[in-house]
Amino acid sequence: MSLHLEVGQPPIHGPIADAAGRRPFTAGARRHVALWWPALTWWTILWAAVSAYHGLYSWHYFRTAGLALLDPSAQGGLHVFAAHPELQMGPLTLLVSAVVVAVAGTSASGWVGAVLMLALGMVDLWLLWQAGAARAARPDDRVGSADGPRGRSVAVAGALMLPVWSVLAVHYGHLDDVLAMSLVCAGLLQATRGRSWPALVLLALATAAKPWALPMMLIAWGEREGRLRRALVGMAAVALPWLAFVIADPGTLTVGSFTIRTEVDSVLRVLGVTTPTTPSWDRPVQLLLGVLIAWLCARCGRIGWIPLAVLAVRLVLDPGTYLYYTSSLALAAVAADLVGRRGARVPWLTIGVTAWFVVDLFLKLQLRFTLAGEYRSAFLLALLGVVAAIPLRAATYSEGYGRRHRCR
Repeated sequence: MSLHLEVGQPPIHGPIADAAGRRPFTAGARRHVALWWPALTWWTILWAAVSAYHGLYSWHYFRTAGLALLDPSAQGGLHVFAAHPELQMGPLTLLVSAVVVAVAGTSASGWVGAVLMLALGMVDLWLLWQAGAARAARPDDRVGSADGPRGRSVAVAGALMLPVWSVLAVHYGHLDDVLAMSLVCAGLLQATRGRSWPALVLLALATAAKPWALPMMLIAWGEREGRLRRALVGMAAVALPWLAFVIADPGTLTVGSFTIRTEVDSVLRVLGVTTPTTPSWDRPVQLLLGVLIAWLCARCGRIGWIPLAVLAVRLVLDPGTYLYYTSSLALAAVAADLVGRRGARVPWLTIGVTAWFVVDLFLKLQLRFTLAGEYRSAFLLALLGVVAAIPLRAATYSEGYGRRHRCR
């Protein structure tokens, strides 16, 4: 008998249940789940219209990047990063920006890009739903079998995340973050299906879209066999997209030293950092701490928590406080709810991130930046504490399952 992953139904035990106790995915359940997607599509369009007010605030960076990459002069082409250090994005984003500008033209490129970014938000939700189902179906799961994401939890998570995503896609128009997070979601799906090599390629592409995605490479941690080879290939895959730019213009190496203003409502400022621009130690610590917590999650098989862990570290140590940062955090919370918290009935993490986004937005509109910084610090440090506790909890929990199930 053909068995399918269950959505929205409790596990049963009997002759019609599979080995993990999951009920087959019935036709009625399929219809029930299928109804959510058109509703979420129209919901996304509604919030896109709201976010279009003063929209595409940052698209000029990507228009400049696309035009510069197509420019054969000494200010463009492979010299683009050296000539434009303000373009804090990866080579893949440059390439996609150039394609959008070339196809849609300079004036229409932003709105074409906005439609693409909105569509990717829907695709990301579907990828995480599938990743959660694949994670639950794996017989070698270290914490035992669990049901996949329930239809209602997927719908609730999507209904909360997609309005926040529209801020990133339409109001700001940050293509680099959208590409990076979409590739992370695709890589997470491949990793949950046990396909470490395709996951590695997708995660390397995510880093080529936005360098802060580098710690996400640990999603492809996989089985012990071949781990060193994957690590070496992964490092090469991360460096390769930058190689042509560095060879053509060594000034490309200075792009990482670009500094931004330390905002009044940043966690850094609340913790006592008074430097007006990015401290020299900030980016290295941000990267190292992100790698450390991602490695701890991967070592204990909690790859669904890695995006949230990495982005929580990023927001805690980032001098900027743009609202679109929270859009990526909201999608990472969906990943943690659907993949990390297998079978969760309520997407509490997504609810928490969305609630904080609303509070942060309200305080910014009221120009109460100091109070916004205090709330930002309290929420993000608490969230980072929760995420950091996951590997320790997993290690303790797995002791009862014997050597095979321990974190390694």
